[in-house]
Amino acid sequence: MHQPSSSPPAALQQPQQPSSSRSSLHRPAGPLPPIMALQVVPPQRSEDSGSNQGDSAGDISDESISVPSQSTTPNRGSVAGDFDDDDPWVTPQDMALLQALGADPGLKGRAGLRQSRVRRLPRGTRPIKLIGEGAANAVFEFKIPRHSCSDPDFTGLLLRVAKVPSLNHPPTYNYLVQQDFYQAAIRPLLGIHAVQQELVNLHKSGVVDELNKFLRDVDQSRKAKFRGTFIGQTDWGFLVEDMRPQDPDECVLIEFKPKWLSQSPSAPEAAVRCRQCAMELRNLVKDPSRDRKLPERKPCPLALVNEDAPWQANSPFRLAPQLAGIGSDEHYREALRSIANHHAIRELKAQQDLHDKLGPLYAERSDPCFIIAMTLRDCTCFAQIHRRKQSIKIRMGDFDWKDPVVKFDRWRGAEEELIDGGFYTADWVLCGGSYYNPPTLCVLEFASGKRSNQAEVLNVQERDGAKKKTRDANVAKTDAGVKMFNHKTDVAALQELLEPYKAEPSSDPSTAVRDVSRGHQR
Repeated sequence: MHQPSSSPPAALQQPQQPSSSRSSLHRPAGPLPPIMALQVVPPQRSEDSGSNQGDSAGDISDESISVPSQSTTPNRGSVAGDFDDDDPWVTPQDMALLQALGADPGLKGRAGLRQSRVRRLPRGTRPIKLIGEGAANAVFEFKIPRHSCSDPDFTGLLLRVAKVPSLNHPPTYNYLVQQDFYQAAIRPLLGIHAVQQELVNLHKSGVVDELNKFLRDVDQSRKAKFRGTFIGQTDWGFLVEDMRPQDPDECVLIEFKPKWLSQSPSAPEAAVRCRQCAMELRNLVKDPSRDRKLPERKPCPLALVNEDAPWQANSPFRLAPQLAGIGSDEHYREALRSIANHHAIRELKAQQDLHDKLGPLYAERSDPCFIIAMTLRDCTCFAQIHRRKQSIKIRMGDFDWKDPVVKFDRWRGAEEELIDGGFYTADWVLCGGSYYNPPTLCVLEFASGKRSNQAEVLNVQERDGAKKKTRDANVAKTDAGVKMFNHKTDVAALQELLEPYKAEPSSDPSTAVRDVSRGHQR
């Protein structure tokens, strides 16, 4: 178990400013390795079964994973064959991408990974339900009109489309580029465990207007941060595999983001927190809203595919807290353990590690492998769990290509903030005069290894101009040898969330951490 180098100091003296030097960072030894060439890697075959070691027996195989063509229109040999060269809305660049999607030379001999044709949604298609949305995309259940002469069977598919900040905002999402990236760079890495996704033609269907009308009608029921956002006008969309159980009484669906399954290569050597747990701590300090889920209620990525993870950090119910207390705890506990150690998660981790050896501080903006690694770190895992049998089915989705022009500086800036702000290395949170254990329960907090020679503290102060409502009138002082990282937030709100993790100034740090761990993992 990680033990801070000193007890929580009893008195607060002049805070020591963090050093800007990064001499303690883990830097690659010797010259940097050459950038790997972007290449297609054959998918890992798996033995699907109904046991807890694989997916359910009804899963599709590598050979049957290609998108079926049920259109009565003759197939002219490629995706592009569905479009005429003189179609004014299909640009030459799009036509070239369509040809690549149907005949990618990197996929020769593996036709199951190619899209054989593009289906078309007919006019009159309407949304039935908003399944989910994020900042960039929304997913809908939809219904096509009866007696349509288009593809008659869209069973098991949902419509995924890109969003814009407001109506009439010009779209920036390139569906063909995204599908090319998914088909050539992602699907070959993960094989059958990548959610089925195919390009769909929306031209003259009127469906985008129907989607936006639907969003206006349900706007007040959407999350506050998504209200007022809509679907960008487009001739394209995606059909994606519907992972909702066909029979909810038989199976339950959980979703989680595996995130960084290994520590960031550019994290400090003395880190007591993994990249994702450090980010969760940062987000909590910056925005301690009452409805925020505490980090300990989310999985520590280093506890996944890690059977040796300490029990304090690897509670299976961190993957799906909503399953605790439903039916047989032991049944779901075993199923969640199977998901955490599933070969699909292991392969995802291996591909993350393979494509990024340097981390955000040292990666090259032009390295396509780093872009793939960051895409793999931001995917969503969908897992169906049978309510009675030990049978699971896992798929992964949300593999959008990340534009380095837009994202790279943000990724590097986030890593710098986690390091310079002490979120990787802090032993304590000092808030309103009281000390608290960070509520992260990261695997690294319980590991032995190189530690800082001094205790590190997140010194959280009231935001400028905010009314002070701290719980403690007395302000603690620091002992010598304590490194302080100053942050500002809503102190009263953060104290309320951290109250269960409060440590007495006179207590032994290891005892305080142990008590908090036991109280929140049982």
